[in-house]
Amino acid sequence: MPKPTFDRLPESKRKKFIHEAYQEFSLNSYEGASITNLIKSLGIAKGSFYQYFEDKEDLYTFLVIDADNQLNDLLDRACSYQGEDFFDWYTKLLMVEVKFMLSFPQYAVLFINLTSVISVSQKKLAEEINAKRKERIYQHLPKSFSDSELNDHILSEAPNSIFKLLTKNLNLQKIISAKSIVDIKTERLVSLCTTLVMKFKRGLL
Repeated sequence: MPKPTFDRLPESKRKKFIHEAYQEFSLNSYEGASITNLIKSLGIAKGSFYQYFEDKEDLYTFLVIDADNQLNDLLDRACSYQGEDFFDWYTKLLMVEVKFMLSFPQYAVLFINLTSVISVSQKKLAEEINAKRKERIYQHLPKSFSDSELNDHILSEAPNSIFKLLTKNLNLQKIISAKSIVDIKTERLVSLCTTLVMKFKRGLL
């Protein structure tokens, strides 16, 4: 996580650093991401990087946590559960997630790449993020469903389907390189999320 030196940087420099770091890790695999390329794009000395973060993995962890926090903050604001039908609420939650991922494809790539990182600490981070997401869903399940045998496969099906859709139908790296935002029509978004929720619902019934 960031050292105090990084926190003391002017806000504009911190934002530029974080932006360029997202670019480097989202345009490359974790193994392919290069601190050398990052510092060149920032125009800073290599020693400066190590005044901000311990190493490459430390920076990567910071970015994943930052992206996850931003997504969860959005969900807290836009998808608070008000006692409505669970599956209507869950459809809305998925729509917000998809829009977020398409608006910020760097985050989507980080989450996708996290599943292929093999270090113990990154594996633990992925498990923590998945557990947090499942808890958001599980706490609002109707009692009749929460009392049933709810397994990880069912809870993971919808988000995994979203990631598969993104990687199958969109070249996220190309979108990031072009600095463009994907425009997905509302009708298509509703159809996609409704289909995923119905699959999720059938798994519970």
